[in-house]
Amino acid sequence: MRLDRRVLVATALLLPAVAMAQFPPVGVPRGLVRLDLDGALESVNRAYFDGALGEFAADLASPALGEDRIPGLTDADARLTRITGDPGARLDLGSLAATARGSRTVGVIGVAVGVTSRLTLFARLPLARASVTTTLTLDSTTSNAGVNPADPVFGTAAGATQTAAFFQDFGNALQSLQTRLQAGAYDGDPALRAFAQTTLASGTALRNDLFGLLADPGTASAFAPTATSQLGSAVAARVQALQTALAGSLGIAGFVSAPALPGPRAGQGDFTSYLTSANGPIGGRLDDTPLSQRGDAEAGGVWTLVDRWNDDARSTGIRAAVTGVFRLGTGFPPRPNYFLDLGTGTGHSALGGEITTDVGFGKFAARLTAGYLHQLAGDQVVRLTSPAQPYAPFNQIVTVRVNPGDILTFGAHPMFRLLPSFGIQAGVDYWRQTAEQVAYAGATDSIPGIPAAILATDSRIGVTTFSAGVTYSRPGATKPGTSGLPLDASWTFEQVIAGSGGRVLKTQTVRAGLRLYHRLFK
Repeated sequence: MRLDRRVLVATALLLPAVAMAQFPPVGVPRGLVRLDLDGALESVNRAYFDGALGEFAADLASPALGEDRIPGLTDADARLTRITGDPGARLDLGSLAATARGSRTVGVIGVAVGVTSRLTLFARLPLARASVTTTLTLDSTTSNAGVNPADPVFGTAAGATQTAAFFQDFGNALQSLQTRLQAGAYDGDPALRAFAQTTLASGTALRNDLFGLLADPGTASAFAPTATSQLGSAVAARVQALQTALAGSLGIAGFVSAPALPGPRAGQGDFTSYLTSANGPIGGRLDDTPLSQRGDAEAGGVWTLVDRWNDDARSTGIRAAVTGVFRLGTGFPPRPNYFLDLGTGTGHSALGGEITTDVGFGKFAARLTAGYLHQLAGDQVVRLTSPAQPYAPFNQIVTVRVNPGDILTFGAHPMFRLLPSFGIQAGVDYWRQTAEQVAYAGATDSIPGIPAAILATDSRIGVTTFSAGVTYSRPGATKPGTSGLPLDASWTFEQVIAGSGGRVLKTQTVRAGLRLYHRLFK
C-alpha cells in the first residue's frame, strides 16, 4: 500500500541531515577528509490523516468491511442491488480492527573532503532494514457475508456442483420459455404473452447477475450473502418468485433448484486467506518479513560563504554555507505486495540545495536552515488503488511513472553550550511537499476505468518535526594552536508533531552520529 510512501520521502530526506544538522561546520577544512558514521532507529504506530491523529493502519480498518475497503466487492454489490431491488444492498464482512507497528534501522557511511578552504565534496551511502508488523482482527458478529461455496479457490466441491446444477436448470427453464414464445404458445392471450416476454427478460437479467456474482470466472465474488441473512433471503425470494411464475400460467415446470449460498459467516481465517493466498485475487502479505537493502545514496558539495565563528566558550560569530546535493534513486520504495511497508528509500533521483547559517552569542547559538529539493520522475511498481481501498486485486499491480513533487524545508535549532565543545540543542523543522503526478508508464500497464492519478490522492502534505539532543565538537588539530583527535558527535531524538494535507506518519527517531577527521594534504 502507498499510504505513506509520500511520508517516507521525507523520512529518507531527514537521514542525511544527521551529518548536516550539527553545529560543527557543514564543510571540511582544506586538506582534511572526514568520515561520517551516522545511524537512526525509527518507529511508528500512529499517523496523521488530514491533520487528525489515528492508527498507522487506519486505512486497513472498517466498521462494516466491504467495498469501502475492498474494491473487488463493488461489482458484487452492484449485482445484489439489481437482484434485490434494494439500493442499499451490500456485502458486510463485519467490523475490522487494524493496528500496525513499523520500524526502520538505518546506517549511513559517508566521506567528505576539504578541497579548498571554501569547497567541500561529499558522498553518502545509507543501508537500511525495515519491517512492519500488521494485525487485523475481524469481528463477524454483524456480518451478512460468507465464503462463496462455488469460489474456485476458497469454496467447496459440493458448493461448486450445486451452483453449476442450479445454473444448468435456470438456463434450461429460460430456453424452454423462449422456445414456447417462438412457437406461439401464448399468442392466444396477449396479456399472457406480454407476461411471458417480461418474465424472459427479467429472468435472463437475473441469471446473468447471479452467474456473475457466484460462478463467472471473471467476475465471481469470493464472498456472497449468507443464506440466513436478510440479503441472502432477498436473493432466494427473487429466485423463488421467478420459479413460481414459470411453473404457473407459463407452464414451465421442473426448475426448483437453488443456488449454493454460504451458511456460516466469513471469519478471521477466511478473510486472512482471501488477502494472502497465492491463488487468491489479492496476493498480499501481512507478515513482517524485513527488507534489508541500500537507501538513496547522495553526492554533492558545500561552499562556505562566511566563517567568522569563535570556537571558545563565548561562541560568538556567524558562519554560513550552501550545500548542493544530487540524490541517486538507489533506495527501495515500499513493496506493492505488502499493504503497509516502509521501504529503504524513495527510489527517485533528486536535485536540491540548502543554506545553513549559524549565529552565536555567548553560550547561546542557533542553526537556521532552508532548503529545496526537486524530485525527478521515475518508474515505480505499485498496487494501483486509492489509499482508502488498500485491498485491491493483484492484477492492479502495475508500473507507473511517478513525479513525487518538490519539497521545501525550513529549520531552526537553538543550542546552549555547556562547555566549549559540548552543548544541548532543540529544534523545529517544517517541510512541505507539492502534489504528486502519476501516469501509466505505458499502454500495456493501463487498467481500464482506473486513472493512474488515483495514486496521488492526498499527496500534498506538510510535516512539522521537533528534535532535542546533545552535540559535541572538538576541532583538535584542525585549528591552529590546537591538538588532539578532531571529531564531531551527536545524539538526537526526533518526533513528528503535526501533519497536514494527507497521510503523515508520526515517526519517532533516535539518531546518533560520529564524524572523524584525518589530514590528506596541507
